[in-house]
Amino acid sequence: MTAVDLLAEPALSRRVVAKPRLGRRARWRLVAFAGLGAALVVEAALASPYIERATSAIDRADLRWLALAVLTELISMGAFARLQGRMLSAAGKRIPARRMASLTYAANAVGASLPGGTVLSAGYVFKHLRSWGTTGSAAGFAIVASGVLSTVSFAMLAVVGAVFAGDGGLSSVLVVAGFIVLATAALMTRRHHRLDLLFRVGSRGLVRMNRIMHRSANAGVPRLERIFLDLTSIKPRNRDWLAGLSLASLNWVADLACLIACSRAIGASGSTSMLLLGAYLAGMSVSSISPLPGGLGVVDAAMVLAMTDGGVSAVSATGAVLLYRLFSLVMVVALGWLAWSATWFADRRHERSEQSTAQLTPPAPTAVEPSHDTTAEVIGTAIIKTA
Repeated sequence: MTAVDLLAEPALSRRVVAKPRLGRRARWRLVAFAGLGAALVVEAALASPYIERATSAIDRADLRWLALAVLTELISMGAFARLQGRMLSAAGKRIPARRMASLTYAANAVGASLPGGTVLSAGYVFKHLRSWGTTGSAAGFAIVASGVLSTVSFAMLAVVGAVFAGDGGLSSVLVVAGFIVLATAALMTRRHHRLDLLFRVGSRGLVRMNRIMHRSANAGVPRLERIFLDLTSIKPRNRDWLAGLSLASLNWVADLACLIACSRAIGASGSTSMLLLGAYLAGMSVSSISPLPGGLGVVDAAMVLAMTDGGVSAVSATGAVLLYRLFSLVMVVALGWLAWSATWFADRRHERSEQSTAQLTPPAPTAVEPSHDTTAEVIGTAIIKTA
């Protein structure tokens, strides 16, 4: 062995032994999973007192009302899944109800478990709808339209509660706000086909942003035009809007029925339906204020305060709200993460099968041009090779 070989051998050994470095995407994936695990651990620690107190309330609760509470909560989630499916159908894409229900549960788990879950939940739904062959405009329309109809139906519920609550100042404000929301939604529905004005406003804003960013003035304008052209092709019928509004209303009413059933299950005296409607509206209205996922702490406090202000004892109000949150949050989120896990494993299995299929598929044979040699030339060539 020469001196050059001796000098080269350590370098070669180091090159072989060196471990491959993780890519940037793999590192971000590890960080995301670590953050997800930490968030779930913190959430479980925060929710453990609620679960314990709700369990103690179940020991003396009426099982028939508890079964009704579970059923109404499942109906509520099913109504929202059908709402998104109906809006997708209006946009020209049909997805099986079972797959849409699984996506709805998984997206709800993401939105209720993680900080900033609303944006993550919408992105999760959009990603999976696109992977199922839905166009970007149809997926975006389904998400936005479902959110608008859900907001409108909640405003209608608030108007009903304000009308039956009395003639106070707060009731008048709720009535006016509800009618403004309803009028805005009706105007959006009537003017859905008038997207040319929105395109002009959006393109002008994009041009100004390009000037600020020192980019080409028309950068992104053709893509924006394609998006608006795709949206123009989506023309929901009036019965699509009516069916969507009905499903959105069923989503809220069934969730409210779950709260009423929980209150009846523990025998909370003085908890009338209108009082529980006011407590429900108070809790849902402040749900976006809480920095914790699922509105932990803020929603519960608003509901308990509204019920105690109406004459319900603090113990009964706390037990009813905790029991309701056990079904509407803990149970639904647990089912959602089961759906998320099943979807994740199914996607990985599909990717592995596609990779194995691509590896086993033989390359296409190249076309061989037919020979134009005459019989004499072939025989002559053979004789020459034999000689």
